[in-house]
This record gives sequence, structure tokens and C-alpha cells, in this order.
Amino acid sequence: MRRIVMPILLLAVALASLFGSNQLSDQLHDDLGEVAMDDTVPPGVGTPLVSTRRLTSMLAPSLTEPGFFDTLDGLMATGPTSACVHVALEDRLFYESSANIQVMPSEALLLLTLATAHQELGPDHTFTTSVQSIVPLEDRVVNGDIYLVGGGDPLLLTPAFLATVEEGDNRLHTPIEQLAQDLVDDGLALVTGAVVGDATRYDGLLYVGSWPEGTIESENIGTLLALQFDDGWVQFPLSEPAPEADGVAAQVDEETSGYVAAENPPFYAAALFDDMLEARDVVIRRSPRSEAVPDGEEVYLLASIESAPLSDYYRQILDNRDIETTEMLLKEIGRVTSGAGSTQGGLQAMKTVLAGIGVNDEESQFRQVDGSGLHPDNGATCPVFTSLLASEEFSPLFRELLPTAADPGPLRERFAGVDRPGRISAFSGGSSDTTVMMGYIDIGRGQELTFAFIANQQGAEDNQALKELEGRIVTHLASLEAKPSLDDIQLEPLRSG
Repeated sequence: MRRIVMPILLLAVALASLFGSNQLSDQLHDDLGEVAMDDTVPPGVGTPLVSTRRLTSMLAPSLTEPGFFDTLDGLMATGPTSACVHVALEDRLFYESSANIQVMPSEALLLLTLATAHQELGPDHTFTTSVQSIVPLEDRVVNGDIYLVGGGDPLLLTPAFLATVEEGDNRLHTPIEQLAQDLVDDGLALVTGAVVGDATRYDGLLYVGSWPEGTIESENIGTLLALQFDDGWVQFPLSEPAPEADGVAAQVDEETSGYVAAENPPFYAAALFDDMLEARDVVIRRSPRSEAVPDGEEVYLLASIESAPLSDYYRQILDNRDIETTEMLLKEIGRVTSGAGSTQGGLQAMKTVLAGIGVNDEESQFRQVDGSGLHPDNGATCPVFTSLLASEEFSPLFRELLPTAADPGPLRERFAGVDRPGRISAFSGGSSDTTVMMGYIDIGRGQELTFAFIANQQGAEDNQALKELEGRIVTHLASLEAKPSLDDIQLEPLRSG
């Protein structure tokens, strides 16, 4: 009897093992999928017992190391209450602190303006300044007025003003004196009327309408009209004697050394252009003035000058933190998208662009009053900037534009002790009571963090403490090292013997 029972028991165990193995195989097949090099299943193996999906949690950068995140929490605890940080790993949240509060982002807002310009105007967009008349040039004479028509170019700079741009700054500009030379080369010798400045491409507001008086008087910005020379300044301090170019000397009051803005920038531009022509022996019978080219008249184009492409302006704005150029760019966006060459027209276009990457002002993610971040009522959350920098639409633009910590400049000085500082590329800025830094950190193995840190400390006389906190946070983020990705493992498919 025992001889019969034992074989039966052994058979039962074998059948149970086979059944259990088939169940496990089926379950693995359902849950994990197959691993094969050529979409085939090796002979004799219904499904593999190992899937690389099971290894994901071991291979991705760990989100479960409490010490790493405890350090970030501790750093943020030392900062002001008006501070936020948001970090994404690829398309996933990695770390955040106070990410839903609005803070004053200062000049970081110009990144939103650049992104909107890039999408709505395009990197090849240019600004055209032209000379027109309602009578033709005949026998070297224009029997009437000539109109200097502004196309919104914010970098129409005279040699005298260009001499004030500090060495090392970006000196991109449109040489307006070349336009005068082109007219002479085309035969102009006499204008029986006047040089008339036309700035009607944009609205007539010299500044953003809601800027506080103190902001306007701070000498941080010139005027914002579609036709103006030298940022709209009629007086500016000189670091050295100004060159006299084309017979036009700088308009400087020797008893003062500050900036004075033109009350009527297109008139002042017309007056300077009149001087440039007269320095080239062109006779102009009447005094300059400002008004629009008459409607309903046939218009003759006498000459024009085109700016550098907008892509060059991106770099100039970032290099010089050029508030005036940024604000005029916002007006150009409004003009092109809606016909309204105004700050509000540009802001409306910006809302549409940002909504396309998931940033919605109606959800209190941002509140924007101007294009440069100068207005104290601007506000934004940190995720606004990580969304921008990580977006498919704009990440190629900012990866190209943002400097790395290995490039000459402030970033290299601040992160000299970081291993391979070229892995950090970022925008950094702020004011006496604000600091901002945002960008990318390569953590190895093809993986990247996108981060944004903004801190405000109202009433602070300088932002040194905020800058130190910012540096410690970014340095800590840069200490993260990615673990091997699935592709690095290169598992071979199971094969039967």
C-alpha cells in the first residue's frame, strides 16, 4: 500500500509545482511584459521570469533618501517666508517647498517675455526704421517733408551714447547714422521741408502706465516709444569725452552727470537725424518736428535700415538685463499679435502663450504688470518657471541662451567648488531684497533637474543672505548623482539551452 501511496504523493507534488509555475509565469507575463531582443519568445520559454520594469525603482534617482530632502527642508527653513523652490526631474516632481505661493520674481519675468517673443515674432524678426515722403526724390531734392518712421527698434544708438556702454557689456545696436549716409548715397541734397519723427507704431505712453513714480525716476529705464534714439535720453553721463560722430556731439549738460529723458522722443530723434544729414551737406529748410505720416497720401520709401535679427536681441537682453529693450519688445508683441502696440497688448499675448504650456494666471500662478519684472506688483510661483524651462516649446531656446557655471561670469565664481560646474546652466538675478535663480542641472546618465528658486525679503538693504541661501540650495542639488538607467543595464533576453 505504501508503495502505491508514495508515487501518488510525488505525482501530486509535481503537478502542484507545475501548476504554480504556470500561474507565476502567467502573472509575470500580465504584470511585467516580455524582454526580447527581436520581439520573439525563445523556444521552450512561454514568458520570461524577469522584466526590466521591475528594476525601475532601483535604477532611477532615488526619491526615498530622506537625508537628501531633509537637507533641502533645513535650508528652506532658514530662509524668509516669501521664498519658494520647485525642482522637476524630467517630467516628474522631484522636490518643492512653498511652491504655491506667489513671490516677486524681479527680472526673471523677462524670460517669459523672451519666450513669448520667440513664439509670436520668431527669432528672425527684425525692426525696420525708414525714411518716407509723400513726394518723390527728384533731381536730388525732396520738395516737402521727409518722415523718419520708427519701427520699434529699441537699439537705435548714436556713437556718443554707445561710448557710455561699459566695456564687457553687449554693444549690439543699429547704427542710425548709416541711414543718413544711405540717403546721401542715393542723391539727397535738399529737403525743402523738415525732418519729421513718426512714432505711431506703438502707443504714446513713455513708460508702463502703472509704474510708480519712484521707478520712473530711478534712471533704470529710458522711454518706450516706437521712434527714439539712445533709449530716449537727451542727457546721459559720460565716462570719457564723447566722440563727435557725423558732426553730432553728445547733448550733455556739463554741470550735471545724471540722465534726463526726452519729453518728446520722436522730436528729439528727428532733430538728431536732421543734424546727421546736415553734417553730410544736406540742406534742410525747416525745423524738425514730430507727427504721423499723413493718411490717404501716396508714400515714397526713400531709405530704410533693418536691425539685427531678434535672436541677437535675446542675448543682448540677457547680457545687459536691458529693461527698456524688454519693455519695447512687449509692445512689439502686442502690435504684431493684435494691432495694439502697447504693454497690455503684449501681456495678453503672453497669457495665451503661457496657457499653452499649462501656466494659467486665473489659477494664481502669476500676475504680470510689465515685461521686465521692474514693477513691484508682479508675482509668480516657482512652478511657472520650471514649466517654462522644461517645456518642449522653449527648453531648446533656454538651453542655448543660459550660461553655465563653467563660463566666465558670476556663476563660475559662485560655483567654483562644484564638481564639473559646466553641468549647471542658469539665469541668476534679483534686486536688493530679491534673488532668483533658475535653470538646469545635469545629474549624469542623461538625466536632468529643472529648478527654480525665488526669495524675497522686504526691506532688506542687500540680498547677500538670500544669495548665500540660493547658492547652498543649488550646490546641494548639484550633488545628486543619477543611478543607471534601464538602457545602461542592457539585459539579455532569456534563451533556452
